Amino acid sequence: MDDDRWAFEDELEQDDDPPKSSYTDPVPDEDRISGQDQDGVVTVVVSPEADVLSVVLAQQWKHSVDPRGLHSAVVAAANAAIIAALARQADEVARNPPPMPTYGAPSVSDSDESPLGPQDMLRLVEAATAELATFTQQAAAVADRSITRESRGGHVRGTVVNGQIVAMEIDPSWVAQVRAGEIESEVLDVLRQLRKASVPSGLSDGPQGPAIAEIMGLLFDPHRMSRRVGLEPSISKEQP
Repeated sequence: MDDDRWAFEDELEQDDDPPKSSYTDPVPDEDRISGQDQDGVVTVVVSPEADVLSVVLAQQWKHSVDPRGLHSAVVAAANAAIIAALARQADEVARNPPPMPTYGAPSVSDSDESPLGPQDMLRLVEAATAELATFTQQAAAVADRSITRESRGGHVRGTVVNGQIVAMEIDPSWVAQVRAGEIESEVLDVLRQLRKASVPSGLSDGPQGPAIAEIMGLLFDPHRMSRRVGLEPSISKEQP
């Protein structure tokens, strides 16, 4: 590597360097989670949901790592941030267990008390099976699949598998010519694309649908299930 050339480019980056890349939506400082590579060259900041908020290169980062190896630092920093976010999520669930899921229904407790005969139960199970099959098909399209995305500028490309960044390609000739802010912007673009592609909307909530919601509501309320199938006396709505 030509040290004089990199030193000259460091001076250029310090003059009128564009602002560091950041997420447009405000996220409190206490909710921001950072991840870095072992040399502290790249810092990736994510939200508690592991959405990527920003990518920042250290000042004079080229003194710490060969620009041709920057991709490895990005992968390490991004995965460190994602793992930290997942660990925080697990800790939060342990301290504050979430309420019973509604499985797509407005409120499981609002389910009716109408009688359920054998044919009704069969139709309900068949409908729930179809909803589960749809979810399984959607999840299978993402699980264990390698997803690759390229930055809009075309200089950065990344690959994710099961939510983990497994590869990052950064054009070395481009890196040698641009300021840190431009690199941060394109890396951020790719990381956000990969995050969105690896966690499709709705799948993280599990199987959804009215039939699944009704069955789960019955399982969580055994007495109501017994009443609807005729094993216990029904509750009259006219009672005070």
